Amino acid sequence: MRRKRFRVICCSCLAIVSLTFTAADLRAAKYSGEAFALGVGARGLALGGAVVAGPFDGSAAYWNPAGMNRLAGRYVMAMHAETFGSLLNHDFVGYVDARPRDGSLIRAFGFYLYYLGGGGIKITSLGEFERPYVVREESHGDYLLAAALAGRLTSRLDFGVTAKIIYRDIGTESGKGLTADAGLLYRLHRNIDLGLMVTDITTGFIRYSGETFDSGSNTESIYPTVKPGFTATYAHADFTGRFLASCDIKFEGIRSAAQYWQGKFSLDTHWGWELAYKEMVFGRAGFDIGRFTAGGGIDIRRITVDFAYLHHDDLDETFRVSAGYQF
Repeated sequence: MRRKRFRVICCSCLAIVSLTFTAADLRAAKYSGEAFALGVGARGLALGGAVVAGPFDGSAAYWNPAGMNRLAGRYVMAMHAETFGSLLNHDFVGYVDARPRDGSLIRAFGFYLYYLGGGGIKITSLGEFERPYVVREESHGDYLLAAALAGRLTSRLDFGVTAKIIYRDIGTESGKGLTADAGLLYRLHRNIDLGLMVTDITTGFIRYSGETFDSGSNTESIYPTVKPGFTATYAHADFTGRFLASCDIKFEGIRSAAQYWQGKFSLDTHWGWELAYKEMVFGRAGFDIGRFTAGGGIDIRRITVDFAYLHHDDLDETFRVSAGYQF
């Protein structure tokens, strides 16, 4: 049984990694998927974005769809954030159905809508003496509509996949696209979970309308990102402590924009700590790509409210609030 379980785990990981490297060789554009990489939920932000292997809530379909199997019941969640001061509005609404489905390969499913946008795009024209002047201001926004499924391969190994539809509005231009994520979650020990998430595993794409480009419509691709992570849990009396870590491995050649890089390879880290009292009151802290995060939350009668703070040296701080309900 152990050999069989080991083979299943190895084959699953190799399949995901192989798809990622195959996709990464395709033509893609730097940063084209960054609008969707800011994370969701105040709990996730307060923990430095290190929740690839849990703990999971109504945002599980975003962080790692395999994590929906670790939930029980139905969850709804909504989030709003003032990201980098008032520069961007960041909103999220999610739903997960993880009711018992004995004997079924598919154990849970979920949906979510993600939005990041704002205003302030100045549309200019050339006036007298070829000097530009502002004609009007336009808003901009990135929208993501996703559907996710999660299943169980063995008693310790879960998998999940997410299909995503993209709509991008940049004032005078719009784009539509498709992409997909895949994730694994393995229970190494009753107190240790290992996670693997690959976003845009198929190499996503966004095709633009060509309304303002001289070359007409064009398409840009989104590189895959590999996200391994783990969560360790320790309980004593009424208190539960969690330590989380994950990293983002990219192949975009973004160099000094990442924490660590070599050639086209780059790596960003995420760390998080959580202390819970009776799983009702929570204190959290972390580091999201080296930036300090903190927050807390309460969970009373299946109603959860979380808040988080992100410090940024170059941009204004981010404040995020989310609320969820389990039924």
